[in-house]
Amino acid sequence: MKKDELNLESFGQQLIITGLARLVEEEDYTPHEAFQLLETIKRNTFHTLLELKKESQSE
Repeated sequence: MKKDELNLESFGQQLIITGLARLVEEEDYTPHEAFQLLETIKRNTFHTLLELKKESQSE
């Protein structure tokens, strides 16, 4: 399976999907608002994730 394919057995992917579902079902976001928030989260965490990847490769 390619990394860009949906893998429902991936715990990380399950957390993302569950988080989006919770925003819509329990926190009163529309699906559009939930995806807008996801884009904001991506922009604000990208550089931190790059650093984490670099650190894990140097170990």
